[in-house]
Amino acid sequence: MASAAGSFLKSLKYNLRRQAALPYDSPEKAKWTNVPPRGPQGGVRLGDLNEKQMKKACDLLAAVLSPQGYGKVRNIPLADDRLLRNGQRRPGFGAEDYWLAIFGEPSATGKWALQFDGHHLAVNLSFCGKRMSMSPTFIGTQPREFRLGKDKVVPMSGEAPAALALLQSLDDKQQKTARVGDRRRNIVTAAGKDGFVPEPLGLPCKSLNASQRTSLSSLLREYVGDLPEPFAQRRLKELSGEIDKMSFAWWGPAEKGGDFSYRLQGPSLIIEYAGQDLGGDPHDHLHSMYRDPTNEYGARLEK
Repeated sequence: MASAAGSFLKSLKYNLRRQAALPYDSPEKAKWTNVPPRGPQGGVRLGDLNEKQMKKACDLLAAVLSPQGYGKVRNIPLADDRLLRNGQRRPGFGAEDYWLAIFGEPSATGKWALQFDGHHLAVNLSFCGKRMSMSPTFIGTQPREFRLGKDKVVPMSGEAPAALALLQSLDDKQQKTARVGDRRRNIVTAAGKDGFVPEPLGLPCKSLNASQRTSLSSLLREYVGDLPEPFAQRRLKELSGEIDKMSFAWWGPAEKGGDFSYRLQGPSLIIEYAGQDLGGDPHDHLHSMYRDPTNEYGARLEK
């Protein structure tokens, strides 16, 4: 990971390297956005890279994420290209308007961080030796799916089905407790909400049986699985010890294709998912959030 980061930085000429390489404690770290940026952002813009530099950037993202995670950060900008009108540039839209920043000196033993953000995407990774954090990370997409040649690409294929499977595994009494609202609600812990921890709602997960806990683990994997192995396994093991302190809340209908949102929350976890009205079809415009409120920007990696 550190080697790929160093290789990317070395491929940049002075001006671009100065944009991409920032101090570890730079305030830019907390200025990430998932809305279309319209001015200079922290980091280097993908549209300013040449082909060789772009390949180095992709190699870096593939090194610090799992195949699942890299698929998302590759496909979300490609989905964003579909929002361009008649092939003409719109400020802040399209794969060229994503930004990559490295905080601190990439090291196999010391602390450093990486941020990749743009429309519907904000990944914050922190590293310290053999430890790694992915909080806060925003994953979204519009449209939900698109064609790339003969292939159908679905950037967020599992976040909704896995949550619905968990909900449908509950008995009637559990579902009644989990379903806290009839209408979908928006995410409350997205950009600008660092440090905010909402009140836990819904079903206490300590009531889940073994089969239901397996469904919960599958949902966690849709988010935590964006981390490379063995970091994902380490984080999943940590979260498995917190299940009895988690809660699961659902808004909207409990059916495939329903306009729903959900939140899974625990001592070191906030996961949120919701469709959006902008664009007309909430199934075609999706937002999700992953946070560890105890480890934002790697706060406890050194502890």
